[in-house]
Amino acid sequence: MTAELETTPEQAARCASACDDYIDGLTSVAHLASSMNVRGGFGTLPSGLALERKYSDLTHGPEGSLSSLLAAHINAVTKLREAFLETGRGYQETEDDSTSRIANTGPR
Repeated sequence: MTAELETTPEQAARCASACDDYIDGLTSVAHLASSMNVRGGFGTLPSGLALERKYSDLTHGPEGSLSSLLAAHINAVTKLREAFLETGRGYQETEDDSTSRIANTGPR
């Protein structure tokens, strides 16, 4: 059984708007994460310095850190938003083309 997905430009715009809201939320969390500072909270012993470095890497470090995961999510939702907008434009373009053909040649 296959299901068909039908959408209108209005539905696509609502989905894109929901993506905008989600991107705004993720961006706020990303800014909060970038301002996090764990310096000095674990003391000056080697184990404390190692913990500080570990927590810093978890929030601001390379691949797999909170900051990099949030950036990846923002990128994915931005692409999804663009897909919704393109779907809405494609729907309207197809509708306009069909209407024009019917008006010019009549129904087949």
